[in-house]
Formats: sequence, structure tokens, C-alpha cells
Amino acid sequence: MESLRAPRATSDIRRRQRSSGTTRKHSIKDHRERFAFATQAAKIGYWFCDLPFDRLIWDDCVKDHFWLPADAEVTITLFYSQLHPDDRERIRNAIDVAIETRTQYDIEYRTVSSQGDVKWIRAVGRAAYYSEGQPIRFDGVTRDITALKEAEEVRDRTKEALLRSERQAIVGRLAATIAHEINNPLAAITNLLYLIEKTSDNQSVTKLAKSAMDEVSRASEIVSNTLRFNRGGEFRSRERASRIVESAMALYEVRLRKRGIKVSREYAEGDYLACIPSQLRQVFANLIANALDAMTSGGKLLVRTRSILHAGTREPGVRISIADTGCGIDQDTLSRLFQPFVSTKGEEGTGLGLWVSREILEKHNATIRVRSRKSEKDSGTVFSIWIPLGKREGRKA
Repeated sequence: MESLRAPRATSDIRRRQRSSGTTRKHSIKDHRERFAFATQAAKIGYWFCDLPFDRLIWDDCVKDHFWLPADAEVTITLFYSQLHPDDRERIRNAIDVAIETRTQYDIEYRTVSSQGDVKWIRAVGRAAYYSEGQPIRFDGVTRDITALKEAEEVRDRTKEALLRSERQAIVGRLAATIAHEINNPLAAITNLLYLIEKTSDNQSVTKLAKSAMDEVSRASEIVSNTLRFNRGGEFRSRERASRIVESAMALYEVRLRKRGIKVSREYAEGDYLACIPSQLRQVFANLIANALDAMTSGGKLLVRTRSILHAGTREPGVRISIADTGCGIDQDTLSRLFQPFVSTKGEEGTGLGLWVSREILEKHNATIRVRSRKSEKDSGTVFSIWIPLGKREGRKA
């Protein structure tokens, strides 16, 4: 009987072993299928790399992240070649640090196609080590985060637009208050000067009163323009750019002369354009005043007009350049120059002049560029404004 039981027991053990092996095979297969389903659903790619780096094992998803066909043979050289040039060194350093310090590799980078298209990729991985500490492999996953990056960019642009709109609203309310407070005493001064002009028998006094009235009238016009520059409502007229520049220059002739500043004028003959002269005069006056403040003792001021085509659109227009040999503008201020409350004069400036100037120029479809250098030997600033010739009839700012 014992001899009959032994083969039967052996047969049972073999059946259980076969069943257990089959179960394990099914379990491994299930896990693989679940892993594949999860990575595909999440659009996650996985990669395996034996160390030292040579041939890399990537699934189709990772290859797609790197603009590669499914049958591509991937090497470490190909990996780096598909990265954006500005990201390569950063990624190389991040991999080295993760392996050396046994920390997680978690980084974002860009991959570039042969046509120049870009994807943003996030990669997460970790190295495995022998018991004695030598690294064996470096494995991980990648995910395409291009849509997320684009959404963040849209969010940042929207946030900046909202902040700019808020700043404009604040400046608008401030301008309205200032204009109201200044216009009242200006009106009183105008009336007093008028009485002096009409009642004085001294011709010299009468002439000076008339000149003072003209300047007060011009100041009142500037205040009014500051208040309404964002509303439009004035018709354009055909004017010479040089004539408007000269009318702004006349405001500072005495100060320029007292400071010993040499003024050079280079005006083109046909520098006509359709514009609102009072608004452009405000822009030029602001730039000339800034140049004057930048040159405390001597220097050179160059004003120039040129008829020139726009570099991009080839549209005809006039370029007005105002250059000084003053103290220059530092790079931090230069990057924020046309934002409200950013001043080149520290506590002495309001930080509104250039912001208002840019808003006026935008209403004229004009552009403004600035170059500046700040050093002990060679400093100075150049503002270049390009204004299209435009149309006189029926156009409002």
C-alpha cells in the first residue's frame, strides 16, 4: 500500500507545482497588462538604462516624447541630441548629481524636432546600486507637459494684463485728480496775466505777460492731454515732425544754455506725418526733459528726424531720435522703463512721463525703442521713435 501512495503523492505535488507556476505566470501577466494600461492611460513613458550609459531602452511613448520613431535605436548621444541646446548641460548635471547622491531625478526639459517644434517633458527616475554601492542602472518615466506649460504661459500673460490694467486705472484716477487740482490755479494765473497785459503801460511788462500766458496755456494743454490721452477725440493734422520737436525744445532752451549743453539738429526735409501735434509735443518734451536731467553739467543733445520704412512691415514713416551723453540708465530700470511709477530720477521723478508717452505713441500706431549705456568712460541714452505717415482725414487718436 505504501508503494502505491508514494507515486500518487508525487503526482499531487507536481500538479500543485504546475498550478502554482501557472498562477504565477498569470499573475505576472496581469501585472504587466495593468502596468501597460496605467502608463498608456496616463500617457507616461518608461525607460531603462544600464550603467555606464550606452544603449538606452525606451518604450514607444518615450520615443514619441523625443520625436523619434518606434523602431529607433536609442543611445546616450541620441538622447542629448534631441534635447534643447539650452537644456543639455543642465540635464547632464542633474543626472550626475542624482546618481552620485542617491537622490531622485526629477526635472523638466524641452525636446526639439528636426523641424524646430518643441515639447516640454517631465522626467522622474532613480538609480539602483550593488550592495557595495556601485550604481547598476538608471530607470524612470517621462510625461509630456507641453499643454501644462502653455496653460501656465497663458495664465502668466493674463495675470500681467490684469496687473497692467489695474495700474492704468490707478494712474487714470491719479491723472484726473492732478489735472483738476492744477487746472484751477492755472486758470487763475491766466486771468491775472491777462489783466497785467491789458492794464500795464510798460511794453516790456506787457510782452513778458503775453509770453507767460502762452506758457501757462501750453502747461494747461499738457495737463488736459494727460487727462484725456486714453479717450481720443482729437482729429489728426499733417505736421512736420521737426516742427513739433522744435516747439518742445523751446520750453528748455534757457536751461540747456545755462547747463552748457550743446544741441545738434539733423532734420529731414520731408518729415511730414499725420498726428495730433499737442500729444507728440508732450512726448518729445518729456524725452528732452529726461535728457536734460541726465546731463547735470555739460554734454551733447542730438535730435534727428529721418523718413524711413518700417523694418518689418516696410510701411513709410518718420523716425525721430533723441540722444544724450548723460549718465545712462541701469539695466534693471531699463527693463521696466515704460511701466507706471518707474522713474530714471529716483525719488525726484513721478515715473509717469514715459508710461504716458508710450500710451500716446501706441495710439499713433508708433513704436519706441531705447538704448542706453552706463559706465564711467562712455554713457548715454538714445530714444528712437518710428511713427507711420498715417492719414489726416477722419482719423482720431
